[in-house]
Amino acid sequence: MKRTLYVGVAQLAFGGDVDENLIKITDTLSDCARQGIEVVVFPEACVSGYSPQLGVNRKPDEWNKIEKAIEAIQQKCAELGIWAIIGADTFAGSAWYNRAYAISSKGEIEAYYDKVHLTAGDVAYYAPGKYPTIFEIGGIKVGLQICYDLRFPEGYRYLLERGVQVVMQPFGAAGGDTWKVPIMGAHLISRAAETGCFVVACNAGSPLQMLHSVIIDPLGFILREANQDNQEILSAVLDMDRIDDSTIRQDCKTRFHELPF
Repeated sequence: MKRTLYVGVAQLAFGGDVDENLIKITDTLSDCARQGIEVVVFPEACVSGYSPQLGVNRKPDEWNKIEKAIEAIQQKCAELGIWAIIGADTFAGSAWYNRAYAISSKGEIEAYYDKVHLTAGDVAYYAPGKYPTIFEIGGIKVGLQICYDLRFPEGYRYLLERGVQVVMQPFGAAGGDTWKVPIMGAHLISRAAETGCFVVACNAGSPLQMLHSVIIDPLGFILREANQDNQEILSAVLDMDRIDDSTIRQDCKTRFHELPF
């Protein structure tokens, strides 16, 4: 198993133009690959734009263009040998989902996760997912969550129980309610410290952010934090030995099993 993972966080602004979003994503992947970054986390729904902010009720035939953009990102990841965590409105079955994709350095969709906890604004646009998703990068177990999931520790507990070491979490929390900045930030620190996992959170770089993009270590220490309402790339090397140093990780597992409910 790898003992380190070099991660990037792309706090960038994305709108409803799929073509423009695709250019920004692929350019960013190229920049990050030149720096040796192994995996880049992008904001929620970065490929398609985030429907609740756009006020768009998508039609099923819009999925074709979004899907082709995802395929182009897969090709770019394979070309560069880099992983990407991207988000996109995704039509599956008879409903739209708020989905995060894990695209491998070979250009394959290694895993995907549909947002489980929908906000009041989400429910008019998306169907909910059912459970968190786990995959591996070089033997390091990674779990996915999306935005509002941070309010609910159960998903992170689910990941902890299955040995996840890094939680990667796209956000689209921008456009108002900046009073949430310290609250959402505190939630993320708690999620890391209570599970002994790294948390890699990427918010949209649009104005009036409700959360700064952040990389947090298993003890709850902030390794990197982005500036408010700024478009920038964060990066950090995650040392898996920090997980071994986190005695609370085993304590969390033990106490979780002791609960009478």
